[in-house]
Amino acid sequence: MAASSANRLLSEAGVDQACQVDVFGLVEGLGLWLAFFPLDGLLGAYLPEGTGGILITTERSTPIQRYTAAHELGHWRLDGGHDASLDTETDVLGRTDIEWETLAQVFAGALLMPPPLVQSILSRRNATSLGPLDIYTVAREAGVSYEAAARQLYHLERITRHELRELLKVQPLKIKQAIGAGRRPVVGIADVWPVDMAWRDRQLNVRTDDEIIISLPEDRSTGYRWSIPSTDPSPRRSETQPPPPFADDDFQGWVELATTAPKAEPRRKPPSQAVDRARNPAPAEKPEPIPIAGGRATVVGDVYIADGSAQVMTDAATRSRRLARLDASESKDAVQQVRDEKIVVGAVGRRVFGIRLEEPGQTELRLVLRNEYGNADPVDEYRITAAVEARREAFTIDQISEGNDDWADIARNRRLSIATASVDEPR
Repeated sequence: MAASSANRLLSEAGVDQACQVDVFGLVEGLGLWLAFFPLDGLLGAYLPEGTGGILITTERSTPIQRYTAAHELGHWRLDGGHDASLDTETDVLGRTDIEWETLAQVFAGALLMPPPLVQSILSRRNATSLGPLDIYTVAREAGVSYEAAARQLYHLERITRHELRELLKVQPLKIKQAIGAGRRPVVGIADVWPVDMAWRDRQLNVRTDDEIIISLPEDRSTGYRWSIPSTDPSPRRSETQPPPPFADDDFQGWVELATTAPKAEPRRKPPSQAVDRARNPAPAEKPEPIPIAGGRATVVGDVYIADGSAQVMTDAATRSRRLARLDASESKDAVQQVRDEKIVVGAVGRRVFGIRLEEPGQTELRLVLRNEYGNADPVDEYRITAAVEARREAFTIDQISEGNDDWADIARNRRLSIATASVDEPR
């Protein structure tokens, strides 16, 4: 019943169910008010004041905000919009014995991950069985958390209960690290988007602090390297064709995905210090930034990976010379090591850039392929446009307050103090 209600709501609102659902726009399009501000111990709330509306905490990531908004919309839809609902982390994300919270969770999953969207994502994966990378891909493209995606795939009977338990042991951060060629994202709660040559001149929709992992072929024996020019005098508009599949599977050298013990019940209120550390890593943890695209983005990773193809050759002459240089006194192990090692003469590999998007708006990223040993013009270029969505932090208390509510004054003052503190911080 809850899942069917969510599907009917999407149809009634004319939402394209093969694309990511704009849940915030859906809420406002239904005539409900929507407000964002810090909530102590709550992820969100539905309140029947006025035409009815939804409060969302600013203390959590965008996927959690989106899922919470869908959860509260479920209360409005399933309960008739008459009763208030104040929801903790357990109510929205955890296991609960309260029936109406369970129904709201099912509603939220069905609303944000309708079958057409899930099928569209998985059809580009061509996976016979679903693993951690498939779950993360669904979560990233649907704009939800890894756990929410896993549970919805279970509800859709794409995975078994045993597979669900095993998948929930995987740490999403390890998946992001594997996509980033072994480098963790600067902001752990941000998403990583792997793209390749198929994405040239396309547009990618991301959020602030997300990272684009660009993987381009590079033959280092030719002297030509991909680099980021300091200026971009001739910006282009991105093409409007449907985007190609993401390049998750093109990344080799996957680290083994670490698993954790089964999760305990979620804490009612996440420690603010842990959240602050996730959003704002300590200076020692941040790589040296290389600003690009007018300072709207920074290069946080740059690595060359030999792909192990036929071009990665073993040169017999080189090995013979190295063996000849070994003294008779050298151990048999040293001689055998030279005989067994693979000597790379001129490998074709991949250049992998990690680019972090720091400001909302449309940002064009441009890379050029040029000979680094001369001043010749570039022989190729790669462009991709990132449409960066700002994280929802604004709030509009005046929509729901008569002006003499103590809770509203507290929220206003707290928000002002936070804003003042952020201005004083060094940048």
